[in-house]
This record gives sequence, structure tokens and C-alpha cells, in this order.
Amino acid sequence: MKLIIMRHGEAETFRVQDKRRNLTGHGEKQAVDAGRWLVGYLGANTPIDIALISSYARAQQTFQQLSSEVKVISSQVCEDVIPEGDPKVAHDFVKALIEDSPSSNVMLIVSHMPFVSYFLEEVHKDKQTMLFDTSSLVIVEYDAERGDGVIENIYHPE
Repeated sequence: MKLIIMRHGEAETFRVQDKRRNLTGHGEKQAVDAGRWLVGYLGANTPIDIALISSYARAQQTFQQLSSEVKVISSQVCEDVIPEGDPKVAHDFVKALIEDSPSSNVMLIVSHMPFVSYFLEEVHKDKQTMLFDTSSLVIVEYDAERGDGVIENIYHPE
């Protein structure tokens, strides 16, 4: 299965209420562009089966922009993928979702730094990680039986 890890688009500068930071106009464009790239990569007829999105405004808005380009079957807000989320807990949740939906082929997680880097390290076979630019996507070819995978492709916005 494909496990897609995405960082939110460019957001407003820091606010006292970090959860309420919105995307900038550029961040909205980044998310739309990432969606277009993803459709081209996956194929127009391949939907995202399950999407987990952080409850923070900028992640929600990124998902809205991305899903204007990509068909999404099911989505849910997930407190396990907020910036300070525990990657091991999130990975356990992902494994449980996959077990409950064995026919799922594509899962998307829309989150934040540093979570996305730590989560990639958690699910990567060789514990590889990277820094994510805003609206970057990492596609992991994930083996649900083993509980890990390898990087299949990376998208960085221009």
C-alpha cells in the first residue's frame, strides 16, 4: 500500500494560538499543486482511501485544497498527528486502520514538522528521515504485514 506523508502548506507567521494559524495564499496554491502532482503520480482513477488530518487549521485547509484535486473516500481528524504527536502511537493507529480496511491501497496523513519527519523515521524500513518543506509529500511503499516500508517518491513544491 502507499502511505503518503504530507506537511501542510505555507502558513501565517506565529500566533499565540498556533492551532488557528491559517494558510497563506501561497500555501493554498502549494497544496493545490501538490494535489495535481499526486493525481498525475497515482493516476486519475486512484483515490485516497483514508486520510488522517491534524486538527490544526493549516492542516485542515491544506487537505481541503489538496482534495479539490484528488478524490478521497474517507477522511478524519486525528489528534495523533498534531505537531507534538507521538509517531509510535500514530503508527499503531495506522496499522489498526489498515487491519480494519485491508482493501485500502492509499492512505494520506496531513500533518506538521516535526511530526512528519519523526513519523517517516518510524515507518521507514531503515529508519530514514528528512526535513519536509511546506506541502512536501513523501510516498512510502508500505508493507502492512511487516509494518514498515521504503520511500517510493518525494514531491517538493516549487
